[in-house]
Amino acid sequence: MKIVVYVHHMEIGGSQLNALELARETAARGHDVVVLAPPGGALWDVAHRFGLDMVTLPTHLTWPSPRNMVQAVATVRRLRADVVHAYEWGPAIDVALGPHLLLGTPAVVTTLSMYVSGYIPRHVPLIVGTRKLAQEASARYRTVRLMEPPIDTVANAPSGRGGDRARARWGFGPDDVVLSVVCRLTDDLDKAAGVLDAIALVDHAGSNSPLRLLVVGAGPRADAVTARADAVNGWLGRRAVVVAGPLDDPRPAYEAADVVLGMGSSVLKGMAFAKPVVVQGERGFWRRLDEKSLDAFLDQGWYGSDGAGMPELAAELEPLLPDAGLRSHLGTYGHQVVTDRFSLTGAARQLEQIYRSAAVSGRRSAVSLGRTTAVVARDTARGRLRERHSHG
Repeated sequence: MKIVVYVHHMEIGGSQLNALELARETAARGHDVVVLAPPGGALWDVAHRFGLDMVTLPTHLTWPSPRNMVQAVATVRRLRADVVHAYEWGPAIDVALGPHLLLGTPAVVTTLSMYVSGYIPRHVPLIVGTRKLAQEASARYRTVRLMEPPIDTVANAPSGRGGDRARARWGFGPDDVVLSVVCRLTDDLDKAAGVLDAIALVDHAGSNSPLRLLVVGAGPRADAVTARADAVNGWLGRRAVVVAGPLDDPRPAYEAADVVLGMGSSVLKGMAFAKPVVVQGERGFWRRLDEKSLDAFLDQGWYGSDGAGMPELAAELEPLLPDAGLRSHLGTYGHQVVTDRFSLTGAARQLEQIYRSAAVSGRRSAVSLGRTTAVVARDTARGRLRERHSHG
């Protein structure tokens, strides 16, 4: 098959990295794959390392984008693509109103957000990452497929003494208890707020605590996170919080950790490295993965909503921090969960079947496309086209 994939941006993040990893796996299965992506971002180096056939889009983080639509149409026409696959709501608009509408090319949309945007046309096959979202979306969308966020369990795996090298890289000693978080530093889904909770926890632990925090990532809230880390380090009199910035390869941050904090695919990667994890969500949510919480996470995704913030994080970490045996047990448990349920190879096989089905049955719907066009035009005119928009 011939497939065009449209990625919403190339900053380090779970959705776009999954898109690139699945594109690589799809190509390895013998298909012709071209990836459309906006300029800028650390994941361009990753894409080149994967050997992907990349096309740079004219505009960045602007939807709908007539210029990007033109580029998408030209690429689909040149490749004679069987399917075009959009990741997240912005590319879904450009694909729906570009090659799907104008050329009739079957489309597929993946959203790994914790909600389904009302901008995504309802007749297009939709891939979501949690059972809860799949159930909710099935009432509105013609075809909904569940694909839990896949993890490359070969590339993301413990590597013997790699943890010692990673800890030495940031000056962590053998007696330090290191919390690692790898995320985009943004207000989206309260990601930066969660990092600030973790910094507050290190501050609360005091100057004699072995607790250390490693923060990896970039984004619009990076300066605020760095300023807070510097302030805490100043009055603790030690480098308790290390803000490492973005890493093209964040695997050492997972290897260095005793406990991984995060949400979505980031926390799954921590599990792939056999680290115990505490899952973050919006509005102060924190909960560790164990035998009691697994079913909830499989249902709602590696995420949650509503909690007590830093005190809740402290409570979830309390049994883990002094007990290396419990950390090892929960790390092994999480690793088995990822290996059994979240294999990248298995996801690539599933995606191949979704593409084949879409290529056969992915016809345009005048009613659905007309509705999408009207809603996008209305909200664009009002100057309020936004990511969280939903139309019930």
